[in-house]
Amino acid sequence: MKSGTSAAAARFLRTAKLCRIRDVEQLLAVSALVRDLSALIHALQKERGASSIYLGSGGTRFAEDRARWQADARTLESVLRDRLDLVDEQLDRLSCGAQFYSRAALALYALDGLPALRDQVSSLALVPQDSVKAFTDIIGHLLSVLFEAADIAADPAISRALVALFNVVQGKEFAGQERATASAGFSRGRFDGVEHGRLAHLIDAQNRAFRIFAEFADPAQAAAFRTALADPAVAEVERMRAVALSDDARHGELSGITPELWFDRATRRMELLKTVEDRLTDDLRRLCEAKLAQARADLGQADTGGPDTVLPVAMMLVDAVPALTGVNGPSSIGQEQDGAGLYAPDGLPPKLMRSVLDVMQAQSQRLRDVSLELETAKAALNERKVIDRAKGLLMSTRNLSEEEAYKLIRKTAMNQNKRIVEVAEAILSMSDILRGVTGGGGAAGG
Repeated sequence: MKSGTSAAAARFLRTAKLCRIRDVEQLLAVSALVRDLSALIHALQKERGASSIYLGSGGTRFAEDRARWQADARTLESVLRDRLDLVDEQLDRLSCGAQFYSRAALALYALDGLPALRDQVSSLALVPQDSVKAFTDIIGHLLSVLFEAADIAADPAISRALVALFNVVQGKEFAGQERATASAGFSRGRFDGVEHGRLAHLIDAQNRAFRIFAEFADPAQAAAFRTALADPAVAEVERMRAVALSDDARHGELSGITPELWFDRATRRMELLKTVEDRLTDDLRRLCEAKLAQARADLGQADTGGPDTVLPVAMMLVDAVPALTGVNGPSSIGQEQDGAGLYAPDGLPPKLMRSVLDVMQAQSQRLRDVSLELETAKAALNERKVIDRAKGLLMSTRNLSEEEAYKLIRKTAMNQNKRIVEVAEAILSMSDILRGVTGGGGAAGG
């Protein structure tokens, strides 16, 4: 019976290692998807900015740049569509869940609308703000796929890497929206109050995303980020930001800043952020490959003894029954001996048993540490989901824009000295009340 049980335990352990290999292989497939998503998002960000200037100038500026970046985006869109088909074959649908596939479907639907959007821009049928919003919505759907990819990671180190990468990509997207918004203003020759508020919100959103990145990035990645933003072009962006946000900008006093100059410096800043993004993407791939190699090596070690290899097992007995720990019991160790409280089913000597126990305790501590890291990474993702849901509720029940909804949540958090996610959770807890008030469903007064 003991031999059969030990053989079964070995088989289950081997199956666990095979499952681990499968999980890491899936994460490696996800890392390739992340790379292709990142490339397409970057191309669409450039096309969005060029389209904004093209529309703001009445079609007289950036026509060639727009056409070039549009061609790049088309090529990268084709690459991403092929990648999604491949990933669908590689991923386990049960482990990934419906949310990931729903986000991917919505992203593909959004990409289907790109040709019509481009035709509208070409015919000057849109104002810059509408063009920016349309491109931003498409990019937002792609970011949601990236977000869900980060959420399915079961390995703490990979999860942390994905969270760091996601926030760099998100911060760069806010930088792209800022570039497009300010491009329209500089093209028109002035800024209004709405654009001032929008720019301030986008700057704040960038800073928030980069703070989260810094929490999850490793020291080398954080250093690369600081080095990238030490470029003189970043200081130039800061100077032009100040001009755009000044009261003088409302009256056309733009200190000689042309849309081309702004776009060039803002693009340089985004390219610097892209170098950090590319580094994180490469780091993620290498991390997945290293985890996969380790998992396969672990499986190889387990297989060296053959399928019937029996692994030693140690158990700590708390308040052990004397009959089980007496010297006359089978494969037992007496309480009075070195190693008291340990039961060795395979008759290991007490000192060796103590060593086995030390290893097990160390492994247990590592598992606790790993679980804590995973929970920390998941918490950052879940908080973002809560805030996004609260914004959506306010937008639908109080007819607010996304920016207005977030400002309301942030202002309430500041006034009540609470975290933004706490206010968001409170808003969601009152969803039925908010919808009831909006729908006018109160009881008739008598």
